[in-house]
Amino acid sequence: MFCQVYFFILIIPIFRRIDGVNVQEENLMNMLFGKNSQYNALITPVANASEPLVIHFGLTLAQIINVYEKEQIVKVNVWLQLRWYDYQMRWNPDRFDHLESIRVPPEKVWTPDLVLFNNADGNYEVSYRANAVISSEGKILWIPIAIFKLTCTINVEYFPFDQQTCGLRFGSTGLSASQVRFDWYATENSMELSDYVTSGTWTLLSAPAKIRIIKSSEPPYESRTEMVFSMIIQRRPLFYTINLIVPTMMISLLTITLFCLPSDAAEKMGLCTSILVALVFFMLLVSRILPPTSISIPLISKYLMFTFIMNLLTVCLSVLSLYLNHHRILMHTPIPYWVRIIFLHALPTCLFLHKPCDYHRTCEREESPMNSPLILRKIKTRQRKLPMEMNYLIEQFLERSNDIKYISKKIAANTEEMQIFNDWKYISLVIDRIQLFIFLSVTFIGTIALFFQIPKLFDSQRDVL
Repeated sequence: MFCQVYFFILIIPIFRRIDGVNVQEENLMNMLFGKNSQYNALITPVANASEPLVIHFGLTLAQIINVYEKEQIVKVNVWLQLRWYDYQMRWNPDRFDHLESIRVPPEKVWTPDLVLFNNADGNYEVSYRANAVISSEGKILWIPIAIFKLTCTINVEYFPFDQQTCGLRFGSTGLSASQVRFDWYATENSMELSDYVTSGTWTLLSAPAKIRIIKSSEPPYESRTEMVFSMIIQRRPLFYTINLIVPTMMISLLTITLFCLPSDAAEKMGLCTSILVALVFFMLLVSRILPPTSISIPLISKYLMFTFIMNLLTVCLSVLSLYLNHHRILMHTPIPYWVRIIFLHALPTCLFLHKPCDYHRTCEREESPMNSPLILRKIKTRQRKLPMEMNYLIEQFLERSNDIKYISKKIAANTEEMQIFNDWKYISLVIDRIQLFIFLSVTFIGTIALFFQIPKLFDSQRDVL
């Protein structure tokens, strides 16, 4: 019983206090916005019309939701921080049970008609109109939340190592600089980043802000004030490096290895064609990601085009190498002397190739001693002294000697043709090795030259928080 009485003794003053506060707040609301109040939410709250209303404006960046490169649109989540003075919103806290502040819907008080000038989706105002906090001194604090889509010029010259600068331009649509003046809310010349959520695609390098006055070039020549909040962001290139750049570099190296493949391999041209198809696929993939602009060519597109041209040259030179290696007409085409000196003697040593075996190019065709007149005359003079069987064998041997001589000449001619053909094959091998060193050097130098065009490539960037 004692506990119940004690409970009521403690709780009843609390309920009275809560009820008293509600009553005092209701009385204050009736005083400020009731029927007897002359307050008009459509009139700018300035006591002196010759002086501008000072609005303290700040912007809190919560998140960079997405960057649409193709549409050149940036989607962000921000909080607008607004504070201004309304001389009609003052009261004495002692009259209302020490009530220092109240919260009212923004429709009940005058609010700045701020819009995002570079809006991309037609929604120029905030999406969530939070309550405004009014203090007894007449200061009004309003922090609405908005998700904006803003236009931003995306420069993809150094994609995927690009850096973009996008700005949010806020201003009043109906009030000039003589009626409204902007000032900083809390942080000067910068966004508020205390609640920023780190993006997995972009690094926020800095978030500067500035106030600028734009003068009108048409009557009545009134100027207007803008608050510009900029975002300097840099793309995180790891995803594109792993999925786009590294495969392209591996395809470039695969193109070079074609020159190490023997010309007798039947799949040399098939490999060239497969590499070309892979490069075309990567070029189509990049074209779907990047905006269709003709202002600048992306760096990755330059590299893909460079690799594509090198692969085309590889196909043409592979055709030449296969022609030298397989065309049978070359068996009857003697090798010029200067070609023999350069490709068979000078270059193999420089290219770390084994020299071909030295074959006798000229065959001394000595006349068979069996066909000499002296031997034939001696055989005929002694033929009478020999038996008939021996004479018959000698005559048959003399008749077959011409056939043997013809066969030996034919074998020598075939051997010479095969030697010429083998020399042409060796020349094609030397040409392949020359192309290997040339393409390796050009690919390495071209890759290094392209990537060194990127500004601040090796600088480690972190979010500025």
